[in-house]
Amino acid sequence: MNTFNKDQKEIMSLYALVMVGALMMLVPYSLIPFAGVACMSVGLIATYFYKWKYKSNEVMQFHMSYIIRTVWWSTLILTIGVGLFSSILWSNGDWSIIYNMQDSVARGVIPTEADVQRSIWNFVQDNSTLIQWTSLVSLPPYPIYLIYRAIAGVKKLIQ
Repeated sequence: MNTFNKDQKEIMSLYALVMVGALMMLVPYSLIPFAGVACMSVGLIATYFYKWKYKSNEVMQFHMSYIIRTVWWSTLILTIGVGLFSSILWSNGDWSIIYNMQDSVARGVIPTEADVQRSIWNFVQDNSTLIQWTSLVSLPPYPIYLIYRAIAGVKKLIQ
């Protein structure tokens, strides 16, 4: 059984913090994505701090650089995925409900919060198949990349 030293425990905790934060960002419920951004941000800041603090420790430097690269590359991958998702939805979605609401506002009819919620719900219902398929195509590279990098990093840490 491999027992971890202090440095390995710190590295492992940073991998865990960044991974948990990144995966929380994918949970579309309440404030969980915002908590995920906070976890990932704290993990990234801590990683930069450890990279600065342990300049002479090669193992720590390797893993801190690895985590930093993983976070920034995964952010780019997520940004591309969200951009792809948005462009597909924008170009192929049924926006008639949204346009009707805009026309109503232009005529001076101010929608209530319930009207806006109903319109959003109807938009999602009308475009549900497109949203589901686009999500399946554009968003999985982000968690797949993160999980792969975390597993590879932890394997290197154990070795």
